[in-house]
Amino acid sequence: MEYRIDIENDNEDVFEVKADNVAEIRVVNKEGRDISNEVVVNLFLSQNGLLGLGTELIRLAHKFKEGKHMHLEPSEEEMQVQRMGLFLTPNSCQLTILCGEGKTIDSYFKGEQDI
Repeated sequence: MEYRIDIENDNEDVFEVKADNVAEIRVVNKEGRDISNEVVVNLFLSQNGLLGLGTELIRLAHKFKEGKHMHLEPSEEEMQVQRMGLFLTPNSCQLTILCGEGKTIDSYFKGEQDI
């Protein structure tokens, strides 16, 4: 399967039609407590990092399965592992990408917040 993206024109992006193209970012501390409201998350990606992650996210979307997840670990000098089109730098935190059936964005304002 080939996926085509019009780089210049985003007026016809099919995924926007239902407004179910949602994401939820959660940050948990080492004890597993959700501290999302206490932090700001910054993603610093190189141009090829953006392309690599974007490509792998498109592939993951086409193999979508509820509950599927990908773990990305920071690189170490003796183990530099590329996952999801990225190498995480040694000072990065662990990242887990989880697949969940998205509701429409409006449902998050009506109290139905589980992805």
